[in-house]
Amino acid sequence: MGATEGTILSLISIVGWIVIGIRVMRTCEASGIPNGWLAFIPIANFTRWARLSGRNPWLVLLWIFPLAGYVFSLICLGGITRFNGTQRPWFWIYLATVIISIATTGFLSGLTYGIVAVVMTLIGLYASWVIFDPSKPIAEAK
Repeated sequence: MGATEGTILSLISIVGWIVIGIRVMRTCEASGIPNGWLAFIPIANFTRWARLSGRNPWLVLLWIFPLAGYVFSLICLGGITRFNGTQRPWFWIYLATVIISIATTGFLSGLTYGIVAVVMTLIGLYASWVIFDPSKPIAEAK
């Protein structure tokens, strides 16, 4: 991946982190979950995901083992989509972007990898945008 693709991916990731953080924070506020601002702190944001999915926030400690952390995150997203009535395909789209992004790092390089990474990041961000919808408060998570 060249410098241009890396810069674009970095900018998209930073803007996406801020935008999705705001969405998670507002979803927490709408659902009555305290400390929504934790959505902006790496790893701590998954405590908000856990609360929104009705799970124990201490399970965030699973991130000590990255694979377990990814699985925990996907379980939380599945619970959030179930509780707020988000269309199920968005969870599967998010999952596909994660898998494709991880799988392509091993065999793609240069411009091709840059394009795939940017496209998968944008699709994943949009799926997150749809999943964390503050207009659909999650009553079960309290």
